[in-house]
Amino acid sequence: MKQSDALKILDAGASVFLTGAPGAGKTYVLNQFISSARAAGKIVSITATTGIASTHINGQTIHSWSGMGVAQAPTEALLRRARTYRGKAIRRADVLVIDEISMMPAWQFDMVDRICRAIRHDAGHPFGGLQVVISGDLFQLPPVVRTNRGNSDDGLRMDPDVAQYRQSYADAGHDPDGFITESFVWRDFDPVVCYLTEQHRQDHGELLSVLTHIREGAVTPADRAVLDGRVGAVPVDMPIVRLYPTNRQADQLNDMRLYQLPGMSHDFIATSTGSPTLVKQLKRSMLAPERLSLKKGAVVMALRNDSEHRYVNGSIGVVTDFEKRLSSGAPSAASEAAGGAPIVSFDNGNVVTMHPADWQITDNDAVLAEVSQIPLRCAWGITIHKSQGMTLDAAVMDLRRTFAPGMGYVALSRVESLDGLYLEGVGPRAFEVSEGAMRIDRELVARSEKACETLGHVGAIALTKVDGASSADDGEDDEFAQGVLF
Repeated sequence: MKQSDALKILDAGASVFLTGAPGAGKTYVLNQFISSARAAGKIVSITATTGIASTHINGQTIHSWSGMGVAQAPTEALLRRARTYRGKAIRRADVLVIDEISMMPAWQFDMVDRICRAIRHDAGHPFGGLQVVISGDLFQLPPVVRTNRGNSDDGLRMDPDVAQYRQSYADAGHDPDGFITESFVWRDFDPVVCYLTEQHRQDHGELLSVLTHIREGAVTPADRAVLDGRVGAVPVDMPIVRLYPTNRQADQLNDMRLYQLPGMSHDFIATSTGSPTLVKQLKRSMLAPERLSLKKGAVVMALRNDSEHRYVNGSIGVVTDFEKRLSSGAPSAASEAAGGAPIVSFDNGNVVTMHPADWQITDNDAVLAEVSQIPLRCAWGITIHKSQGMTLDAAVMDLRRTFAPGMGYVALSRVESLDGLYLEGVGPRAFEVSEGAMRIDRELVARSEKACETLGHVGAIALTKVDGASSADDGEDDEFAQGVLF
């Protein structure tokens, strides 16, 4: 499906599952829809399944928006608490957006549904009648499974409410920790599937072919040979971010490389306003560190898009100097312990003095919490998890240690072309994706194709009416199309 077709369906008020491969333009379509919906006077609540993802879209976590927090069962106590603290916002909303939906397990999706139905006093419609737009790619990182589902003193016995809630899934033959298609609400929710097929990130060459085959579970010897050809080709004369499976690996590399650089460290401390609890959540989830330590020569990554288009989220550069600050001048929004703003030479040739940017948690138009910090982080290494949603010109990765389905796929799909891919090794799990994701994907493709056919049918009817040649049964056709799409 084309982006323009997806926007027509979204603007018509349909609940939608917006999906497609990395680089298909899901975030672009979301942003376009959010802008048009708000321009039409609708109240749009923007959320994501993780804190990192929510900062990409200037929203908040679905856990915070719904009021479910860390709860693991829709108890009456939880519903009362949600009514008290989130009731007004949930009742006022017209549209709910949930990004990175692949990481939400079925039981959480059902909890959001129950909370919305209860608070909006509409038990007969999924999510209490909200237009719900979910976005994500099931081939990427899968639902997070909690290892501790109880809250008893010994931490071993499962809470009775949680046990009963999970048993209801077992009784129905559903997996509570599976994709949202395992949820009870999925059948009634029945979103229009908008599977974007245009590719705006990878070139139409060998890397795109490899990624397509990984999605299909049909990796060939030729695909393996393509990746093997990128092993050991790491350049030593240019700064390139390294992607690691674990935080420890990335942090160790960054700390070691910064320590090895000569000269004085310049520290930038984030400032904040708003709810202390939400500020804490925002600092924990944003990619910019609360204390950013830099030196001349540090390899850094931009964490926001620049309004003047000099860099984008994911651009790599090197700190070349620090702005000279007058002694009488007041510090900027991010408190500078030493020196002025860092000056970064990006790989695209632009040299930019980096001033603080704002990360926010918003609820519709209200800013609940805000953190200001220089939009940079040391980028000799980052985790594959934190790279999800980024586009990198180049990256070095070691795919011998991937341990979760989709991890290798996420890493490989961060770069735009094979020329930007540098491998230290490829392991047997690098091509692993969820079998469930492959099965569901086939269904999603079919449903998206059906939506395209229906959209074309509706368009044909509209053109016929404009030409003044509508038939007697056009009303039935309209009714049929509305029923399928909306």
